[in-house]
Amino acid sequence: MGDDWLNDGAFRQVSFDYFTSQLSKRGKGSGIPRHGHDDYSNFLRAGSAGDYAKAAGLEQLPWWHKLTEHPAYDAFWQGQALDKVMARTPLKVPMMWLQGLWDQEDMWGPIHSYQAMAPRDTGNDRNYLVMGPWRHSQVNYDGSALGALKFDGDTALQFRRDVLKPFFDQYLVDGAAKADTPPVFIYNTGENHLDRLQAWPRSCAQGCAARSKPLYLGAGGTLSFDAPTAGQGDYEEYASDPAKPVPFAPRPVTFGDRDMWTTWLVHDQRFVDGRPDMLSFVSAPLDAPLRIAGVPEVHLRASTSGSDSDWVVKLIDVYPDEMASDPKLGGYELAVSLAIFRGRYRESFETPKPIAPNQPLAYSFGLPTANHTFQRGHRVMVQVHSSLFPLYDRNPHTYVPNIYFAKPGDYQQATQRIWHTPQQASYIGLPLR
Repeated sequence: MGDDWLNDGAFRQVSFDYFTSQLSKRGKGSGIPRHGHDDYSNFLRAGSAGDYAKAAGLEQLPWWHKLTEHPAYDAFWQGQALDKVMARTPLKVPMMWLQGLWDQEDMWGPIHSYQAMAPRDTGNDRNYLVMGPWRHSQVNYDGSALGALKFDGDTALQFRRDVLKPFFDQYLVDGAAKADTPPVFIYNTGENHLDRLQAWPRSCAQGCAARSKPLYLGAGGTLSFDAPTAGQGDYEEYASDPAKPVPFAPRPVTFGDRDMWTTWLVHDQRFVDGRPDMLSFVSAPLDAPLRIAGVPEVHLRASTSGSDSDWVVKLIDVYPDEMASDPKLGGYELAVSLAIFRGRYRESFETPKPIAPNQPLAYSFGLPTANHTFQRGHRVMVQVHSSLFPLYDRNPHTYVPNIYFAKPGDYQQATQRIWHTPQQASYIGLPLR
């Protein structure tokens, strides 16, 4: 659902190179040869994901056949989903789940596996969750920074020394002292410190200590906790053209560029802001800190002139124009959490359906979990667009049985509308704490 292969129905094309190398020469094969430096152009030139795979000779690999034979979340995927496996696994030994809050590869598995095991941990002392301000696997390396962000010391070293080693010692070393390990360690990425908590999430729509609160997308690109009122227009719109998809990172995009790949989730989102094929909704500067602790829940009322569409939503912390403590962060647009959702799965991930053109429909999905403080003077932004290319394959805006094999004529420009009337409100359920 949300890791190496697919995210809410959208295919992660970056997996082509990884799995090709893993399945050739005993896991030591090379990546796919390129005809140009910019993978944005390489994938766009190829056409669909299926066209790219065919040109690269991937049709000989069984994994590609399995993938394309199961484009929906059917029994093939459900039977091997880790969170579903863990939900039926007895909790016999203490378990600690580790995840980075900006893990560019595996944002689904650890947190959902932790939640799947939680009902079995009746004493709240055998199922642990740790989330640091890290990229994928950064817990094993230096954790003092990620891209332009600087943290309070080497957070990865602090975790390994102060949390992980005492935890292992308690259970694996005879006579070791009992470790002071709370059920949840999670870094606050706006205040730069670790929170020690008894449960996660802290806030949600129901069943948590605190309730989420709607943050409404409004007329003229406004963003506030005030519900929309009549007479302010019905929607904001943009044109989405599959021939000019929105890039997920500044071009040129090269999947072989390790620095780009490990830091793209914390790139300054100003490289997208202002494009004609997206919308930005921005709050007024905050007069007090705004803290979230959980899953931001997207509730869009959206329409498309096509019969299929992707929806990309980003929750962003907009820094003040002047940052005396770190001038290069002046005006920075930091993505706190973002996700892509394939519209054909709006009713069911198992059974895709065409979208009724030009009809405002409800799309509800969660962004990756966040523990963040939007500081006083910062603004909150929500960006909406319809592609994250070439990280994810393009949606043709035309419903086809299998997007992997969409034909050139299927790719059509579409008019996308985000509705904000009292009856058709769009909002983010913020997990306030």
